[in-house]
Amino acid sequence: FRSPWQKRDPTQREDYVLRSHDKGVWLLGSTEQAVEHAVWDFLYRLGYRQFFPGPTWEAIPNDPEPTVAVDVHEHPDYYARRIWYGGGIGEWSRPHYEAWRERNRAQQGIDVPSGHAYDAILRRNLAAFTEHPEYLGLLDGKRQSTKFCISNPGLRRLIAADALRLLAADPQLQGVSVDPSDGGNWCQCTACTAMGGISNRTVTLANEVAAAVTAKYPDKWVAMYAYNEHSAPPTIDVHPRVIVNVATAFIKGGQTVEQLLAGWQARKATVGIREYYSVHPWDRDLPGRARGGNLTYLADVIPRHHALGARFLSAESSYNWG
Repeated sequence: FRSPWQKRDPTQREDYVLRSHDKGVWLLGSTEQAVEHAVWDFLYRLGYRQFFPGPTWEAIPNDPEPTVAVDVHEHPDYYARRIWYGGGIGEWSRPHYEAWRERNRAQQGIDVPSGHAYDAILRRNLAAFTEHPEYLGLLDGKRQSTKFCISNPGLRRLIAADALRLLAADPQLQGVSVDPSDGGNWCQCTACTAMGGISNRTVTLANEVAAAVTAKYPDKWVAMYAYNEHSAPPTIDVHPRVIVNVATAFIKGGQTVEQLLAGWQARKATVGIREYYSVHPWDRDLPGRARGGNLTYLADVIPRHHALGARFLSAESSYNWG
């Protein structure tokens, strides 16, 4: 067997081969994670299922002489496939949830956080922000907004240095998020306003952080959302190592998700989807109310967004599988 995989290609971390022969079956993967995928795919082809988390929803086939004929090379369409609990995951649910992810290959070959990050950045660097109040966004004449004054080069250098410290502290990290905190209250100073739309500000920061990160860690990434006031595509190009996950809700500016995907890619962004399979204030965990329970919706948007260029999928949900 000659390996078809390139060691330096992160998109092949989950690639595997299943190949049956007259004496058995080869299960071959590009990484340990890929071998695990191969095992669960092979068992799936024999009839095994883990529909929802927990032993109640595990289906083990009873076939004393299983047979299979297979010759496939599997490569993920989405390099990250993540369904996560918006209310957080409790230790009581973690083992069953993690087992469900593994057995359904709902994992991430390229695992880069993209959630709201400004508040955590502020907490990690509180002394620097105390010493430099000008780094905070100007709001109603006071330096008080955690949206930061992105036009300030010192602020951008601080956040780039913070990203490098995170990566140095945990070599397993594949990247960092620089997505803004939730809500509004963007800096009102003249220099920030002159940068153009809000997306120009978020991309300016992401680009500078990505440049610093890739100079030291060329295989790492920086990520953010296209969401709320930074939904619209910027008028400046995006660094090639910045991942932008386009939200399917809470988007402003009148563009559709499809238009946002096209617009961000036109600015050279690597794009994904930030999805909402269930949000408790929307559906109250009622049957048939959540997007995640709408099979027509899922069968439409998952392949359509991929066809439009999305390669990452992060979906908020609730612990409401039934």
